[in-house]
This record gives sequence, C-alpha cells and structure tokens, in this order.
Amino acid sequence: MTKIIVNGREVEADPQKPLIAACHNHGEHVPHYCYHPGLSAVGSCRICQVEVKQGEMPARVVAACRTPVAEGMVVNTDSEGAHGSRRECLEFLLKNHPLDCPICDKAGECSLQDYSFQEAQAEGRSSEPRRKLEKRKDLGDVILLDQERCILCSRCVRFMEEVPKSPQLCIGGRGSHSVVETWQDTPLSGNYQGNLADVCPVGALTLKDFRFQARVWNLTRVPSTCSECSRGCSISVEVLRNGEVKRMRPRPNEDVNSYWMCDHGRFSEDELNRSDRMEPAALRDDAGQLTAADPVDALRVVRNLLSVQSQALFLASPYLTVEEGEALSKLARSCGTQAAFFSPEPNDLRDDVLHTGDPCPNQRGLQEAGLTPMGSEEWAAASSSADCVLLLGERLLDMLGDEALEALPPTQRLVVMECRASDHAAVDVAMGIPNRVERSGTWVNVDGTAGAIRAARSAPQGVRALVELLADLTTTSGQPEEALSS
Repeated sequence: MTKIIVNGREVEADPQKPLIAACHNHGEHVPHYCYHPGLSAVGSCRICQVEVKQGEMPARVVAACRTPVAEGMVVNTDSEGAHGSRRECLEFLLKNHPLDCPICDKAGECSLQDYSFQEAQAEGRSSEPRRKLEKRKDLGDVILLDQERCILCSRCVRFMEEVPKSPQLCIGGRGSHSVVETWQDTPLSGNYQGNLADVCPVGALTLKDFRFQARVWNLTRVPSTCSECSRGCSISVEVLRNGEVKRMRPRPNEDVNSYWMCDHGRFSEDELNRSDRMEPAALRDDAGQLTAADPVDALRVVRNLLSVQSQALFLASPYLTVEEGEALSKLARSCGTQAAFFSPEPNDLRDDVLHTGDPCPNQRGLQEAGLTPMGSEEWAAASSSADCVLLLGERLLDMLGDEALEALPPTQRLVVMECRASDHAAVDVAMGIPNRVERSGTWVNVDGTAGAIRAARSAPQGVRALVELLADLTTTSGQPEEALSS
C-alpha cells in the first residue's frame, strides 16, 4: 500500500487503482461522470479534478481518475483551483444539455443535477443555441436513447466492450457532431443491456419498461439478492408507494456480481406483482370446491393428515431460504422422513459473465440445510407412492406444471403452500405464503457465498411466514386431532 495525504489526513492507497478510488475509499467524495470503478478510465469528462502536490513541485490540478497514486502525494479535493476547474467543465457539459429535468426519468438521481448544485454552476456565458439531436431513439427491446442529453462520457461504449465483450456502441462523428450510436443503427442485443441505463450518469439511456413509470423519490429501496439463477447477484429492490415492485438494479459486490446484473433477473418483477395470490387459507368443502377458510382450521387439517398418513412427501421450491429449509427439514424428520426440493433442468441462459443457467437460487443452501434435490422423474416416482404430498414455496406449481398434478393418484391428499392461487382439483388444502420481496432470509449461491433477501413490502393481509407455519406443524406433528383439542 502507498501512503498519501488527502485533505490533511494520511491514508493508505492501493497503487493499482487511480487517485479517485483512494479518495472515495476514505470518505472524500470527488465528482465524476466518465469514471466507473468497474470500467477502464479514460479521463474524458474532466469533472474529477483535484489539486495535487508532489515533492518540491508546485501544486497542480489533475484529473483524479487518470492519476496514479505516489508515495507522499498531498491531495486537496476542496481547493479553489479544483472547484474552479470543475465549474468550467460543468459549463461546457451544460452548454448543450436540454432543460427537461422535470420530465426526465433520471431526475432525483442525476449526478449532473447534483454536481451543478454542489459546484454552484447555475449560469452559462454562451448565447449560441443548443445543438438539436435525436430524441427517443430506439436502441432495441430494452433501451431508449435521448442523444441531446448525452454528455459523451463513453461509459456505455466501454461497458459493452469490457463486460459482455460485445461491442455494439460507438461514438460517431467529430467535435460538436459527436453522438453515441449503434453500429449502422443495428438494434442492441444480449442479456446485459439494462446495465447501460445504470452506468449512464445522466438521462440519456433509459429503460423502456421503467420510462415514466415512477419518480425515484417515491421508491423505497431495499437491498436483496436476485432469484433468477444460482449466481445470487446482489441487487436493490425498488418498491412504489402502493407496494408494486417497479425496478430492480444491481448493488456492488466484488465477490459475486461486481457492479452488474443480467436482464433476465432485472426484468423479473412481473412475477412479483401478479394479482392472483393465494388466499391465506382454503379447504376443499363437501361440494368439492376450494373455499376460503380460517388459517387455524387449515393448519389443523394439515396436522391430522401428517398424523394419519404413513408416507408423506415434502417437496420444496428451490426458492426457499436456508431458514425455511431448516424448518422444513426439522418437520420432515419429526414425521420420520426427509424433505426434498425440486431441482429443474438447467436453462439456455448460461453465459460467461454472470448467469449460471441453474434456475435454483438456493440449491447449495438447501442441500446444506438437509434437503435432497429431486428432478422431474424422481418427483413422479416419489409422488405416486406417497399417501400425502406437501408442496411448499413460491413458483413450485409453475415448475411442476399442471400435468404433474393431474398425474397424482385420486386417493392422495395434497397440501399446497404457495404464493399464486391454485384451484386445481387435486388440492385439498391451500395456504398462501409471502414471496421473495415479502420475507427475509438467506440464500447461498453456487460458490458458497451467502446473500440476504429482505422484505421490501408487507405480505397480503392474513398471510403468515412459511417458517412460522412449519414451526407450528413441527410442534404438533404426529399428534391426532383428539390430542390437539384436549
């Protein structure tokens, strides 16, 4: 490590990283546009200028993103020279930037707004008209480009070249005619396009799905973990005031996903916002209809089934948390059996960046919790010989499919604890549970790294946590109804 002085404090800096990283790592903020810690540095925006003094040389203003640290370097991020240089750069950047902040999706989280305010750059001295460029330019199925908002930081160009290694963007033209565009206007492709909206420091690149959907100050951000493969990317779940999940974005995590996430995980919010949720409890009545019931009565029926059926099969969703898996494993042991979780076949989304192709976000964690993986053929064989089947966890019914439920013997008793509603004829007891943005717990990814999921909103009224339901069943398992009521 290299020792330098930043704003009067001696700190240790990594010599492999630029000066701006040393400042940020020690709580000294330096504004930046073109710099991104996950991309190569180019020093094009010049907004990150700081004052540096080395040895007997006079202090000079330099771009922190392109300046390596050196032993004994004295850095002042708040000098008048640094602020003056930043204001001059901002004046040029704002020269052609449109004044459409009130309708821009980036408003409220735009660094161009923030730095203009911080540096007190409120006026421009030129009288020439702003250059007219294309608005709402379609770049494919994910991204829209407003060329007139672009400040040519080139983050988007470098991202496509360096992360998915699929160069599809370039800066075309010269001087004042420079614009970001795709090669020969070819639409963007790939599973990582959504990251372009994240790396864009202004509102030039926006997500089609999120455009004009919400103001960012109305969103509640909760740290969580992506559910769409066994990579377990660290993400933020952003929920609107009415409880609707509006956006999911990556959180920095050098050990798992760096600063990125794939589009398959990013745009999975439809599953979380579906309206066909399972009732807190439902029982099959004498007329053969699945009708709403008191959760206490539903649990009593499940207890009786477990006490009188000699061979019960416990099958969990791979979306169960470690805590839920441990509770299920404990319940299964109290019934003299072992729980399993459904492990579907790998999908075709595997790539060399993040996606593993394994749709189970917690396969490793559930195995460590004592559950065994079970594929489609194993499920078919085990369910045909079981007296009672308990299906637990979100999206499990979708994974199994209606044909698998229809193949169950007519004498078999089926209990479903799921998120989405189901009135399938085979279901005897149905109980609603929270989905992955309504509960907290732990997933373990393919590499053994634990990732937390946290509740970003409340579960529907009357819906209890699966851990609580399993705990209630475990304390009374094996006891007939007469013993429970005495």
